[in-house]
Amino acid sequence: MKKSLLLALLIIVLAGLALGIYGAASFAGLTLPKGEDHPPVLVYGAPYLLVPGMRIEGAHLLERLDRLNYRLVVDEVRSPGEYRLEPDHVDIFLRGFPDLQLPATKIGLGLQEGQVTTITSLESGDEMFPVSIEPQLISGLRGSSRQVREWLPLDRIPKELVDTLLLIEDRRFFTHVGIDPVAVGRALWANLTKGGVVQGGSTITQQLAKNLFYSPQRTWTRKLKESIAALVLEAKYRKAEILESYLNEIYLGQVGSVSVYGVGEAAHRFFGKSVQELSIDEIAMIVGMVKGPNTYSPVRNPAVAKDRRNAVLQRLKEENRLSEAQWTVAVNQPIRVVVSQASLADAPYFVDYLLYQSEEMTGRALPDGARIYTTLDPVLQRLAQDALSSGLAKLEAAYPALKRKDEVLQGALVALDVRTGGILAMVGGRDYRQSQFNRVIQARRQPGSLFKPLVYLAAFEMGKDPAGQAMTPASLVADEPVTFESGTGQWSPQNYDHRFRGKVTFRTALEQSLNVPAVRIAQRVGTKRIAQVAHDLGIQGPLADNLSIALGSAAVSLLDITAAYAALAQGGIAIAPMPLREIVSSEGTPLWHNTTQRHQVVSRASAYLVTSLLKGVIERGTAVKAKALGLRGPVAGKTGTTDGYRDAWFIGYSPEIVIGVWVGFDDEHPVKLTGSQAALPIWTEFARQVISPDGVDFDVPSGVVAREVDPQTGQLATSKCPERFSEVFVEGTEPTVYCEVHGEGLWDRLKRSFGFF
Repeated sequence: MKKSLLLALLIIVLAGLALGIYGAASFAGLTLPKGEDHPPVLVYGAPYLLVPGMRIEGAHLLERLDRLNYRLVVDEVRSPGEYRLEPDHVDIFLRGFPDLQLPATKIGLGLQEGQVTTITSLESGDEMFPVSIEPQLISGLRGSSRQVREWLPLDRIPKELVDTLLLIEDRRFFTHVGIDPVAVGRALWANLTKGGVVQGGSTITQQLAKNLFYSPQRTWTRKLKESIAALVLEAKYRKAEILESYLNEIYLGQVGSVSVYGVGEAAHRFFGKSVQELSIDEIAMIVGMVKGPNTYSPVRNPAVAKDRRNAVLQRLKEENRLSEAQWTVAVNQPIRVVVSQASLADAPYFVDYLLYQSEEMTGRALPDGARIYTTLDPVLQRLAQDALSSGLAKLEAAYPALKRKDEVLQGALVALDVRTGGILAMVGGRDYRQSQFNRVIQARRQPGSLFKPLVYLAAFEMGKDPAGQAMTPASLVADEPVTFESGTGQWSPQNYDHRFRGKVTFRTALEQSLNVPAVRIAQRVGTKRIAQVAHDLGIQGPLADNLSIALGSAAVSLLDITAAYAALAQGGIAIAPMPLREIVSSEGTPLWHNTTQRHQVVSRASAYLVTSLLKGVIERGTAVKAKALGLRGPVAGKTGTTDGYRDAWFIGYSPEIVIGVWVGFDDEHPVKLTGSQAALPIWTEFARQVISPDGVDFDVPSGVVAREVDPQTGQLATSKCPERFSEVFVEGTEPTVYCEVHGEGLWDRLKRSFGFF
């Protein structure tokens, strides 16, 4: 008996000693966070380069200044952040931006009919270049939680919210020492009778300790540690400090991929307002969520959230905190959740992708206070979001069958800087609040006819091989019935209209997006050569090693296929798309800097031939609708429609920008529309606002020549040909035979005799 008693005493002493040591260690190590302890990671868009020749309206200059809170003044600009607008000039006092070596500068933009003619210093009168407007802040993030709200001092949090929280969660908060014996006893009895941890008796201090220091797993060990930590916090800090920390750190659920912490951020995320503007029913909603943030989320479970809110309101009425009339008004309020797109970030899909890429590039998590400088153009991002949103709505209005009960029509848009590969705009879906799946990078779908230009590119590249057969835009290919043997049996490709046109030129075949000629060309070129060209241009993932590759049977992402088109616009130079420019620490120390990698993967001449064909797609082919919709300027592009009309695509580019659009359903239900019908209008709405109508045309590389040809035969046109077309060729591959169908005239024979074309 004595031994048992001594053993028990020894165990008690050792346990007490262990608890004392743990408590002492906790006292030294546990600290409450403060607002300045976790400075946010700041994400900026790209600075905007001002150049002579730009149009004020086309560059959206006034919107850019407004977004940066520049002030319009009527007199001379005197302070950074001011601008003056006159018919023949714009004066701007640019703010300095040390991270990017942008000094505060007074500049004057000389105007002529809305176009910038000169950029000069207002102080010296000297012409200036380059000159950039400082970047716009597009998002502020706090660690993995991606918080964007500031730390709220206790005196800025409404008394009604604090009182309601204490009433529901811990009414004896100001009298206990971190642990409430009454609440513990009640929870202990419930847990013993149920045979497990089913109810907590946690005080606010214990909840705070759990959130800050321990996992949410319900175990007796965690509960013990949490209780010790609560006692330590109560010993080290005043009640007001603990309450302030709790109100800023309490977890209150998810909004998309974003974790919501603190009542201030909850007010912003769920109701689109500051915490001071909350009504009593909204306060009750937030307080009610503490019990189960995702269970009682007004975004995920509005009906359950309303019941929980009303339970809190009922308690307030019982405690005489609300009158009968106030209670009646509050419980009858509908759930009005206002999760604005802007509250997540100006470009939420882009920011998600950016954070992933930043950790991939740097190999570590971003430190507190880091500043990320991106390639995003916030104005183009706004235009892209508007174009996609309005475009999808117009499609649903025009084609009511697209409005399904079980699935929402989706779309995606991405825009890249041709010269740098920088991502200028990225919209990964119709509504980030409803779906955070980024269809620009995560969705892999069949591109259909969008892949055909790469087949033609591989064909033109064969001309570099001395043993290869030179193929040109004027080469003829049979658009006639054909059957191929495949591993699954015989395959007879068909054109979309089930018609055949006989012999056609490569140009006609691509402009009209004919399937049979594309497959015949692929047979000549070889599928392995085509796949290699596609991979060199940046297409990721496996590609079919059969002739179906010509019709876009292999799944690709919108980002990859758009980057491949960017290489065509850049003269065969492949540049990996990139959202990042630079990352610096809170002290300004560079952590990472982008060095653009360029690879000449196909010849400039071959890339230009394909661009010329794709210009024809817009001028005469399947995308001719773009001109009717208001598109102007030098543009090349291609429609894409997959088998069964499941996906609709359009990618088009100018010498400066490439834009890709996809429309479809996530479950691959047919949209029953072509790329020209579904994707092209959205693309055009965006493109006509960002592509200059008087922009410079694509450069013609050396080694490319033009000849007048007969479009029926692909031979040199004669005076007797009813039609003639100026076609481009790699020098040495141009036709030398005059049209043998329509014949030669005297003048043609003389030109041939003397070697003139």
